[in-house]
Amino acid sequence: MFKRMFGLQWKEFNRGKAAGGKLIAKILKWFGIVYFAFMSFMMGLIASKYGGPSMTFPIEEGTTAPFLYLNKQLIYVFAYLIVMRYFIQSLPVLNIRALLLAPVLKTQIVRFSLLKTVFTYFNILPLFFLIPFSFLLAKSGNYDITGLIFWNINIIGIIYVTNFFNFLLNNKDKLLYGVGATLALIKALEFYSVIDFTIYSEQFFYLFYNAPYATCFTWLLVFWLYGYVKKYFLKGLYLDKGLQLKIAEAKIDDFSFLDRFGKTATFIKNDLRLLKRSKRARTAVYMGIGFLFYGLIFASQEDLYSDFAGGSFALAMSFFGYLFSTGGFLFMFGSFVPSWDSQYYPLMMTQKILYKEYLNSKWSLMIIGTVISTILASFIYSFFGTNAVYAVLAGAFYNIGVNGYLTLWAGAYTKSPIDLNSSANAFGDKKAINAKTLLVGFPQMLLPVLVYYFTSQYYDHLTGCLAVAGLGTLGIFLKPVAFNLIMKAYKTEKYSTLKAYKTN
Repeated sequence: MFKRMFGLQWKEFNRGKAAGGKLIAKILKWFGIVYFAFMSFMMGLIASKYGGPSMTFPIEEGTTAPFLYLNKQLIYVFAYLIVMRYFIQSLPVLNIRALLLAPVLKTQIVRFSLLKTVFTYFNILPLFFLIPFSFLLAKSGNYDITGLIFWNINIIGIIYVTNFFNFLLNNKDKLLYGVGATLALIKALEFYSVIDFTIYSEQFFYLFYNAPYATCFTWLLVFWLYGYVKKYFLKGLYLDKGLQLKIAEAKIDDFSFLDRFGKTATFIKNDLRLLKRSKRARTAVYMGIGFLFYGLIFASQEDLYSDFAGGSFALAMSFFGYLFSTGGFLFMFGSFVPSWDSQYYPLMMTQKILYKEYLNSKWSLMIIGTVISTILASFIYSFFGTNAVYAVLAGAFYNIGVNGYLTLWAGAYTKSPIDLNSSANAFGDKKAINAKTLLVGFPQMLLPVLVYYFTSQYYDHLTGCLAVAGLGTLGIFLKPVAFNLIMKAYKTEKYSTLKAYKTN
């Protein structure tokens, strides 16, 4: 059965019109997997010796500090793993309607879809950390080898719990909102020092080292969750039930205040309705909100980067984070124009629609999102000082004046149909990757960082921010020129885009 299923997917991969793009995506994906595997291996070596990110964790009696420190942090590790799985991990998708007409049992279809995720990189990469970490702890002679083995088995079991739990998160909105609220509450209570969850995390995970038999309960949960998810999908594996398109009552939204923008207002209204009603579009909004806090990752590690490569490099890395904090929605929404309209794009092209009005509406919505993000990010990073606010504002100007155009331009070559009823693949799929879209990444991400780095190195931080903001301001004044080039690209790619959407 599995051989037959893999054979069908191989034929789909090899014979599809986007085989070249899929191959490039696979190569880049494996480069990323090898990189993160190496980083996980090195982190395992470091953690087994020091136990903390600063590599100065106080050793308790010279023995168990690294192990206890990891147990304390595991509650947040698994919380982040749940979030990353939901937004990044793409669940296996089969052409189920076609398989239902073939002599294949429904149980085989569901079992293949679930077991296919067993060897996904989210489940394999943690092993590159756990194996060297546990081996060096065992080699030190301060730990019970049997306890470490069962502790590792438990950690792997919890990883697979998050794996099957991700299926439910992608299909049950109420569960998703409940888990999201719970994780936000945990983070808020920890941030304001109300409850220190690391104390309970240490006690809970240390139990599996001290009492190995407790690991059985974790794996019983894994098998129960697998069975529950299997039954859940079997119940909906019918053309007139789970695979039927959901029909909801349509509600008219009043966006009459946008009429002042003329014909462009029609497209802006449609996009606002899209963001409100579509599950996939709402995911882009949530990702944009998440990117507001992206700069915290780099701002909190400035001392580490400074020790590694100097102060200018540390500031450049922080600037990179601030750039994304204001451009999250711009990238997540703008990167898939016109893919948002892929379901009715052929119909649109038969109407009297000017590309200028259509693209201007998308650009306007991206700019509105960037302005809102800038206001929120300026407040968040004001606690890091005025230099952080300068970097946020500089990144906002660059996103408005440069990245807004580049993102729209790259959309002409994306040709990636979007399922508006699914929140999976928030970062796109294989068809979104080609040589032209990869080239856009340089001026979008690296150019502003390089301009800031060299300017701030020879002058100061404020001058570096002004240089990046100056590029953005110049781009704002060159909007007519930029839009003419973008419209030319969309007109050139019009028929190939229509062909790609029709073959979905």
